Amino acid sequence: MPENASSIWLVAREYEGWASAGGVKDVVHDMARAFIELGWQVHVCLPLYGFLKDRVFHAGQRTWSGRSQHPVFRQEGECWTVSSGNLHLHFFRFSSVEHKQGIYTVALEEQNRALKLVHGNGYPDTFRINLEFQWMVAEFWFQSGVAPSKVLVHDGHCAFLPVLTKASPLWKDHFAESRFFVLIHNAGQGYRQEMPVSVENQRLLGLPESVLKEGVWEQTWDPLVMASAYARLATVSENYAQELLTGKNDFYSGSFGRFLRENQVPLEGITNGFDPYEYDPRFPHRSGIPFRFDPSRGDWLGKDSCRNALMEAVLWKTSHVHGFLANWRLPLYVFQSRLTSQKGVDDLRALLEQALAAEIPVNFLVMGVGEERYEKSLIQLAFRNQDAERFLFLNCYEESLARLVFASADFFLMPSLYEPCGLTDLKAQLMGALPIVAKVGGLVKVKDGQTGFCYDRGKEHGLWEVFLRTRQLALRRPDLLEIMRRQAFRSCLSDFRWQDILVKRYLPWMSNS
Repeated sequence: MPENASSIWLVAREYEGWASAGGVKDVVHDMARAFIELGWQVHVCLPLYGFLKDRVFHAGQRTWSGRSQHPVFRQEGECWTVSSGNLHLHFFRFSSVEHKQGIYTVALEEQNRALKLVHGNGYPDTFRINLEFQWMVAEFWFQSGVAPSKVLVHDGHCAFLPVLTKASPLWKDHFAESRFFVLIHNAGQGYRQEMPVSVENQRLLGLPESVLKEGVWEQTWDPLVMASAYARLATVSENYAQELLTGKNDFYSGSFGRFLRENQVPLEGITNGFDPYEYDPRFPHRSGIPFRFDPSRGDWLGKDSCRNALMEAVLWKTSHVHGFLANWRLPLYVFQSRLTSQKGVDDLRALLEQALAAEIPVNFLVMGVGEERYEKSLIQLAFRNQDAERFLFLNCYEESLARLVFASADFFLMPSLYEPCGLTDLKAQLMGALPIVAKVGGLVKVKDGQTGFCYDRGKEHGLWEVFLRTRQLALRRPDLLEIMRRQAFRSCLSDFRWQDILVKRYLPWMSNS
């Protein structure tokens, strides 16, 4: 397989259009496309999940098969490649992933409590999935004679790869000239995929004892910690990097920031790019919405039609719909995300309780799946407030429906406890929904009173107060909201293009390594 100077490999657990879970999918997909537009050959490595097999087998071809040299799972693996122009998607088939119907969490059809498979929970063999995937990628390169010049791995799920290739006696000579870069999407505890030190995990890693001994940090083998000796690290916004380096995020990231500080590990902060054309409502065939509207001109007729389409679509989702909206013309406040504590679901629920009890004439729509306790809590809230007819909970995630939700919203709620970058705030701005965000991490890119609304998490009642502020503006100064919506739309088009970010930030960072 040919390699050249303008070739890059991206390694991740998800990719938009194929395996979608969180914001990583958008970053990997949009980054790949931007590299291609700059003339690069792009290779993306992904697991071949069970739910992808039929599609991949139909669209691609088997480009490699071989046996892993891993001391524990000496198994057969395959690579199936789907190519289109300068984009090559490599899907790796191996035992722990080939029957999975979810990406990180158990799908509803897989639930089996006897096997500790609970819908919404992480897979009990997550560490094995991560490691088998990374071993298969390394085997594929080695056995195919590929020594990639640049490899950008995404998040802790793939961050052992620089260690495996650079420190294992099996491969270190082969990959001596390969340069690895790790992009940290979330450094929260658990999100880093840190493995407790144990005999079982030592066997899973399959690395020399000397390497493992040096890599122990706080009684774990943390892939980001270990990768720092073999790769350069970056995270997805300047402000999140500063939070980690100054200790402001230590409550959520545990000892990782302290590791960076004590060992003087460089951490670059580069705010994610964004492909505005994927969500530009002026081009419905690209943005995936049924009606066109133009925020730059104040043309909202199509937005009203999208809301009507959402109202009709909800009628067909009866098994996932809880609650009811009687008057769809009221201002619509939307939350669309994974239902986890990091996303501020506890604060969201408190806001909903207070606003519904106060009978404030606005609508709330929450869409998402996640932790079972949050799903149950929101279902109960919808049941208790069904007579109010102002709260709707869509306990599902479908990309087409999510885009319709964005297109229908007036305001977009993001009460995150911490947020490394955030992309949904930009999607909302493009679709004419003003984000309401906590001033954390990458959400500081939202400019209060200009492109959205911000509040300080340290201030008591901060979310409630900014909610009341938006409600008053909607009643008394809709002209100001109109100005903000136009400004937010223009900002998305001009300030966050992936090509500019690659040229100005990523390529210099990679070249200086």
